[in-house]
Amino acid sequence: MHLCKRLSFIAVSASLIGLFPTTIFGQQIVQRGPLGRPAQVLDETQQWSTPLLVSSDHDVEIYLPDVSSPEWLRRNYTNFENKGQYVLSMFTFYRTTKACRANQIGWGYSDAAHLDACNDISYRLRQITVDSHQKTVTLIMAGMIDQDGQLEPTSVQTQAVTRRWADLDANTQEALKKATGLVSDQMSVYDRKMQGIH
Repeated sequence: MHLCKRLSFIAVSASLIGLFPTTIFGQQIVQRGPLGRPAQVLDETQQWSTPLLVSSDHDVEIYLPDVSSPEWLRRNYTNFENKGQYVLSMFTFYRTTKACRANQIGWGYSDAAHLDACNDISYRLRQITVDSHQKTVTLIMAGMIDQDGQLEPTSVQTQAVTRRWADLDANTQEALKKATGLVSDQMSVYDRKMQGIH
């Protein structure tokens, strides 16, 4: 491995350890199910859960981890109650290589190597901060996941980008609306438990 590539790999590894503290490269973050769809996903709280389908079309399906888990709710409760914000991992399952290639081109990777890599990529992970009051989303980290369910280190992006929901593609908008509805419902249940109301 060339020195530049090695340094780049180390830098990406260090940044991901902050986002996924116990995850190291070579560990799965998606477990494949029938027809390649995700059967289990690892969220930012280091919990495996059965993902929930929140949007789909011919080319992609978008899944969320279980937002009813106590650890996820505990981590996001205060920010959601005070600011309407929560951190979420979104998993896009590529039903076609065309969708993966479109993402690569959108990120500025239109060279043959990146487009050919889509033959071995099954999923895309986006870790985001959602602001349900302002209707914005801020990207914390994004990366491609191979067919073994492992994050591709060279695909990881950590540049924070904030966009309005209205500026996103239709699938992501639908996923965010459904996610926020689910999170709101689960936070209400969690709040009643915290207040001792049954």
